[in-house]
Amino acid sequence: MRELLYNAAKHFKRGKALGERGDSRGAMVAFEDALKDLHAVKPQRMRDVLLAQVYLSRYQLGREADPLRADSDLRLGYSYARTTFEPTVRQLAEGLWQERMLRPSVVPPRGQGGDGGRRRPQASQNAGRSEGQGFSQGDDRPSARGEDRRGAEPDQRPRRGNRRGRRGGGNQGGGQGGGQTGGQGGGQGGAHGA
Repeated sequence: MRELLYNAAKHFKRGKALGERGDSRGAMVAFEDALKDLHAVKPQRMRDVLLAQVYLSRYQLGREADPLRADSDLRLGYSYARTTFEPTVRQLAEGLWQERMLRPSVVPPRGQGGDGGRRRPQASQNAGRSEGQGFSQGDDRPSARGEDRRGAEPDQRPRRGNRRGRRGGGNQGGGQGGGQTGGQGGGQGGAHGA
């Protein structure tokens, strides 16, 4: 475990040096290697400090080339920095966060593959729903018939007063429950209380 931390620190230093020389691609590869090693180590303070430093360095290096990934790196780095209580790392994270809040947000491009895989496929949006439940194939709105059949049948409606019998609020049969099962009806003599 300690060896992984040392390797990650070496990768991090190499990434910083490559970034300073202008080799951003090599630096990103070194940072990725550091992240692989760090995520293989169980949580501890030194690991979190290094994770914060690596993610914040990736943000600084990649904010112009890939703003969406850089924003994700900033969020992760900021989160790890806040958990470490390491003053220098926290100050760096706070400064970068404040700087980022001043810039306009990046809107991901739409179109062919430009959504970065962030949109769910059409089939999974309606998973578990059928035409009989009042939803049309392909969208989440109630069907064109204008009906939303969820809970429309009497046996599917929530029963009123179903908790009163269990808590003793409406059960006045001397503790007998009046033949009610599951506490349904409470003081209404077992009726569903429409």
